[in-house]
Amino acid sequence: MTDTAWSFPGTPEIADVEAAIGALYAMVDIADSTLAEAVGTLSLSQFHTLRIIAERTPVNVSQVADALDMNPSSVTRTCARLATLRLVRRRQNPLNRREVLLAPTARGHQVLERVRDHRRNRFHHILNRLDAAERPAVTAALARFAEVAAQPDR
Repeated sequence: MTDTAWSFPGTPEIADVEAAIGALYAMVDIADSTLAEAVGTLSLSQFHTLRIIAERTPVNVSQVADALDMNPSSVTRTCARLATLRLVRRRQNPLNRREVLLAPTARGHQVLERVRDHRRNRFHHILNRLDAAERPAVTAALARFAEVAAQPDR
């Protein structure tokens, strides 16, 4: 990418974009390590699939694939693995016998909560290392970033 791509008025500076990428790398490292600490047997992709299923239950494979922007056959394989681990339950939709509905099991919910607890602890320790005066600005910026990132691209 050339510098001219960043020269439009109102666009972020290259240093801002690089700082955001640095924060992304730190977040991915936290996501990976807390997942490994909490369960160890799931990939980040499998965990994300489980989280989507839990958030949108009842849901079918096509809906999960759309949410993850993945191929349905890949999601089917991931869900088969999650079912083997007894984290997801698959059942036939009583209203459409050709459709399989997915839902997290109690064990799946426990895994999600355990990872969430590990992540809360990790962020608590990281935020505690900030000066008390700068912590509100950091958390407000993170919350605003998450809000904007969740909006569809225009």
